[in-house]
Amino acid sequence: MSEGKAYDLVVIGGGPGGYVAALRGRQLGLSVGLIEERELGGTCLNRGCIPSKALLYSAHVMETCERSGRFGITIENFAMDVDKVRRHKERSVKQLVSGVGTLLDRAEVDVHRGHGRFVTDHEIEVGSGDGRGRVEAEHIIVATGSSPVRDIFEGADGRNVWTSDTALNLPYVPESMVVIGSGATGMELAAAYLHFGARVTIVEMFDRALPREDHDAGEVVMRTFQRRGGRTEVNARVVRIEDAGDDKRVVFERGGQEEHVEAEVVLIAIGRRANLADLGAEQIGLRIERQGIWVRDKVDTPAADPDRPPEAMCPATQLRTSIDHIYAIGDCIRGIGLAHLAMHEGVAAVEAGQGIAAHINYSAVPTALYCHPEIATVGLVEYRAKELGIDVDVGKFPFAANGRAVCSGAREGFAKLLSDPETGRLLGATVCGTYTTEMIAELTLAIEQGLPVDAIIDVIHAHPTLSEALHEAALATQGRPLHIPFS
Repeated sequence: MSEGKAYDLVVIGGGPGGYVAALRGRQLGLSVGLIEERELGGTCLNRGCIPSKALLYSAHVMETCERSGRFGITIENFAMDVDKVRRHKERSVKQLVSGVGTLLDRAEVDVHRGHGRFVTDHEIEVGSGDGRGRVEAEHIIVATGSSPVRDIFEGADGRNVWTSDTALNLPYVPESMVVIGSGATGMELAAAYLHFGARVTIVEMFDRALPREDHDAGEVVMRTFQRRGGRTEVNARVVRIEDAGDDKRVVFERGGQEEHVEAEVVLIAIGRRANLADLGAEQIGLRIERQGIWVRDKVDTPAADPDRPPEAMCPATQLRTSIDHIYAIGDCIRGIGLAHLAMHEGVAAVEAGQGIAAHINYSAVPTALYCHPEIATVGLVEYRAKELGIDVDVGKFPFAANGRAVCSGAREGFAKLLSDPETGRLLGATVCGTYTTEMIAELTLAIEQGLPVDAIIDVIHAHPTLSEALHEAALATQGRPLHIPFS
């Protein structure tokens, strides 16, 4: 790397937000440098979204084999091969990471390997030891991502205490596992290892597992989890992790009393922390908050507001930091985030630097949880509407009454839509069931455009498909579903 090479744009971090920002920069004719100290694709491709979905699909295949008899198919003597499951995960990751490298190479993005650290607000040092060099840029985007949190419990650094990174490497399937935390990461890995044969117990500090999800959806997922033998301990604040012979003991406090649960392995899945170590932020006066880098137009309320028109929910988004020509996106501004949101923020930040008005509707950011069954959500959830005092009409339709779901043995779950009683505008949606993460785009589009539920009702949904449940749920917000018996 040449000393002091200058670019129009330098991106620090090659995860989903970073590499997409670099590609968009090249589309706009900018000279672009990308700094990455680990693998291209960041956490998502290497230690998050992709490896977890590869493991979960292997778990899904196992479940399909177990349930094949109900469809008239007999599969005998099927078994899990841990090494082959791991290789499937590694092949998936390798193919996609290689694809990112090819995209960057063909777009003529210069990739600099090493840790990026600000020297001045226009100059970045890259590398370590004898491999140090420097690059300069007119505009800089910080996309350094996040890492798993594990250091808040006594004993968290002991033997057989895993983070999500460890669990996704699938070192082996333990006989038993305690998962601390039941957010997306904890629930997905708990589901995978439960299917692989481990006895899994979830320990959650809130009064329910999946506390941030729609409560009805969370109950469906947890019924399935418990039916397969999984256990949950809620209202349980973890105090410490200690050895218990060859096993581990997780000690938690509940109702003023200490209780515990033991297992071979403990998985800590309580969240992530923005990667800001040795960034040089203080040296250049970059403002840092508790969750991450401060950006001046960050929106923290991903809930549709019926009193605001759709265009007001997506103001011009620039993602500028306290220094005008430096932008920040993704996990490093919020501690934990979503790959698809980081990608959109990457595009918005590049465009803002070129004077292009970029918009992100933070009330229309979908979330997807790939446990069994899946949960996909956009906009308001019902319990949150109640907390905010927002009056909504609720339409809910069960997959047990959907033809495609019945034929494929996917009867669990439902579609739920929330609309504004006065205007009919769609404010939120949750879909819980098999492959329902593939159904959220239609609902996201409706919320993004500020459409009423009538827009979904007017769409002819193919039969038989799971998406017909969306049509029925939309009708149900108006009290007129066609495939639920009259009360």
